[in-house]
Amino acid sequence: MIKKSIYVLICCFLLGIATISAQQKITLLNGEEINVTSYSIGEMFVNYKLTGDSPKKLRIVDKYDVFSVTNTDNKEVVLYKPADSLDFTIDEAKVYMEGERAATKHFDKSGSSISSIYVGAASGFLGFYSIPLPFLYSMTLGRKNPKQLPAEFKSYEGNEAFRLGYNREARNIKLKQSLKFGYVSLGISLTMLVFLTK
Repeated sequence: MIKKSIYVLICCFLLGIATISAQQKITLLNGEEINVTSYSIGEMFVNYKLTGDSPKKLRIVDKYDVFSVTNTDNKEVVLYKPADSLDFTIDEAKVYMEGERAATKHFDKSGSSISSIYVGAASGFLGFYSIPLPFLYSMTLGRKNPKQLPAEFKSYEGNEAFRLGYNREARNIKLKQSLKFGYVSLGISLTMLVFLTK
């Protein structure tokens, strides 16, 4: 009886490992990964389902936004095709996406958030004319590349594809953070101004 129970537990464990390793995945060109239960590749779209989706529900993503799909055999099927000689090769595109993922996880956005709070708060004293200022500041901030890579990615310093991916994602993060904190602090500043001038 004990041997039978141990056998059942081992079988369940091995089945669990097989299920985990058989996870299907869609990797987008922006580096984002979507774990899916099933997918099919059409001419223009990749259709897919997530865990818990009803049988009738069908999600789609533009085929040209997809880098690759990974099937149940853990084999990657690359959909990305360079349009011309100026595009990244497949290997360069993989490194570019690594750069984007590195920025998403490791880019320090605190500097842009803090400066945007000050700009938004100070802008509030201009009343109605202050509304475009946080936007203009965010646009300026979002155009600047980070000065250096985090220490753990120093080996990529001379890799153009990685650096381009990292810089692009870091600029997007700075822009979003700056807009969010700039307008929140502007709203607080304008509200305080209204109460103080009553």
